[in-house]
Amino acid sequence: MRRQSRETSVALWGISSHEEMAFRDRYEVLRTIGCGGRAEVQVARHLLTGAEVAVKVLPKVKGKAALSEASVMRWLNHPNVIQLFQVIETREHVYLVMEHAVGGPALQHIPSRGMRPEEARRVFQQIAGAVGYCHGQGVVHLDLKLSNVVVDAAGTCKLIDFGLSLRVRPGQKLRRCWGTLAYLAPEILLKREYEGPPADVWSLGVILFYLLTGRCPFRALLRSGMVRRIREGRYHIPDRVPPQARSLIRSMLSMDPARRPTVEQVLQHPWLREGEEAVPCQDGEPPPKRPDPAIMAALVDLGHNPYEAWVSLTWGKFDDAAAAYLILRHQLSQGPGCAFNGKPVRPAHPSDGSVLPRRSTSELALRPCASSRDHRLPQEAQHTGHKDLRRVSLAGTDLHWLLQRTPAPAPAPQKPSHSRKDTSTGQPKAWKRVARRLASCFRQLCCCEPGGSKEETPGTREQRRGRGRVRVAPM
Repeated sequence: MRRQSRETSVALWGISSHEEMAFRDRYEVLRTIGCGGRAEVQVARHLLTGAEVAVKVLPKVKGKAALSEASVMRWLNHPNVIQLFQVIETREHVYLVMEHAVGGPALQHIPSRGMRPEEARRVFQQIAGAVGYCHGQGVVHLDLKLSNVVVDAAGTCKLIDFGLSLRVRPGQKLRRCWGTLAYLAPEILLKREYEGPPADVWSLGVILFYLLTGRCPFRALLRSGMVRRIREGRYHIPDRVPPQARSLIRSMLSMDPARRPTVEQVLQHPWLREGEEAVPCQDGEPPPKRPDPAIMAALVDLGHNPYEAWVSLTWGKFDDAAAAYLILRHQLSQGPGCAFNGKPVRPAHPSDGSVLPRRSTSELALRPCASSRDHRLPQEAQHTGHKDLRRVSLAGTDLHWLLQRTPAPAPAPQKPSHSRKDTSTGQPKAWKRVARRLASCFRQLCCCEPGGSKEETPGTREQRRGRGRVRVAPM
């Protein structure tokens, strides 16, 4: 039944089964959560780890790759911006594999009369912090609205949908008129040249108004009426909105773009400085200087070469190896209660990054991470019997407990006594080779700079199986 629904989804997009191999060998589509004129958003399971992800399917236009969104997202790394895991390009489509925020759109969490001021402040701080970070990276969103903000399991807001976003220079003028009418700045509707950051600030003003009142500031029965209200800047703020918040809204909804505050100035407004919560940092999360040994060990258990994964991350390649590392890191960052959302399944056609033999989940036990000194081993992990080990699988395991190799009990000896030396260890010879490979990979990580050599590294080889290719967004 699931296979039939997946093939139906493929048929709707006019994609051949051969063309879909590059995606279906890595992910299993679970359900569709959004569909628009240009894209479809699905929830899928990463077959290697069992984690649920969001996948945005973009059609190519006139044979060219629809990679503009990926080329923007690859530069962004912020706790309030949705994280990109992988980019898969086929002949007709581009798949953007991203973090799945299970809380859904922020819009559905807003009461009909708006949030309490302290709640609205917390949400708006996160949204404005994400936009300020994007502006600092030279990225303007140009489609800011509450339906493009989602909430994860921890209640954190995440900015999504960079399909209309652009990388701009300071002072660069734009002319295109795209976006959602209720959030569009008047200079865009007047078809004038405009700068991206002030247009985003106008949209932030509309968002804050909606958070506090439960409705848009420019309401009208007809589209023409809404356009007229926006062009004239006519709106009314209810008396229940705090005076300081009203002052902030008016400054962001200024008709003159030059008089609007920057996002940095917005975050310093007295109303946003009230309360105990600090204004979120706009600097984002710096990329790690060295790999996490715990995640690298888990990658070996999943069959990936850890050195190849680190090369991909260093060079900004969103391929299979990088996706496995990023997904594991994201799951670990969600806290001790985070577990894989499904049982790992071995892909039908593993990528070239899977150079080490994978072990079945029945061979996986747990050990504590070196940085988690206060944790105790789960009850199941304290047993060595084969039945207990079966219960400790990736399907229901706290990701703060890493995988360790615990050999299955050796079968009863059936060979002559001279073979006792071979069977007494209980450890397959293949895993001795795995240990040597792992040691070699970590020597490479310690002694080599991925970008410092002109020779080809494991991360540069593209020997993909099937007709689909795994490609990344151009610089």
